[in-house]
Amino acid sequence: MERAEKQAEVELLTERFSKAEIAICADYRGLTVLQVTKLRKQLFNAGFSARVSKNTLFRLAANKALEGAPSDQLEKLSGNLVGPSMVIFSDSDPVGPAKIAAEFSKENEKFQIKGAWFEGKFVDASGVKALSTMPSKEETLSKLLALLNTPATQLLRVMKAPGEQFARLLGAYKDKLEKGS
Repeated sequence: MERAEKQAEVELLTERFSKAEIAICADYRGLTVLQVTKLRKQLFNAGFSARVSKNTLFRLAANKALEGAPSDQLEKLSGNLVGPSMVIFSDSDPVGPAKIAAEFSKENEKFQIKGAWFEGKFVDASGVKALSTMPSKEETLSKLLALLNTPATQLLRVMKAPGEQFARLLGAYKDKLEKGS
């Protein structure tokens, strides 16, 4: 890789790190090209991206993009950038890529999650797996909508109950009159 290519790569990675809500580091050593392509396709279809690059470039970009972060947290992130590294980026949803990565690591034992940069600090592999068990943004929003909708539904049910009872009373009175005549 020439110097200009390295600089362009660092700029791209810096932009990704600075925009990312979560950046998950993983070791893909031992996976076939087909398996890595399958993972990238899953990530892309869900709106996330994955990048394989040199660890030195990842470190430079992370240090540049995350300047104000605590140095001990950056050291933990840099310490996990050893061996073949893939970084999965998400700009909006931290749970989605964690779910995909955790599920992929269950299917492919050679794929190892090293950790992640999330909310201004380093999260270890067990933290990423714990994050993957949380409901996604869409699931949380749908549950919230259901909670907000429930009182209105119950109120409507209560409001229309007297009308339904009155209609049944009139129907029963009508049936009684028809039988009586």
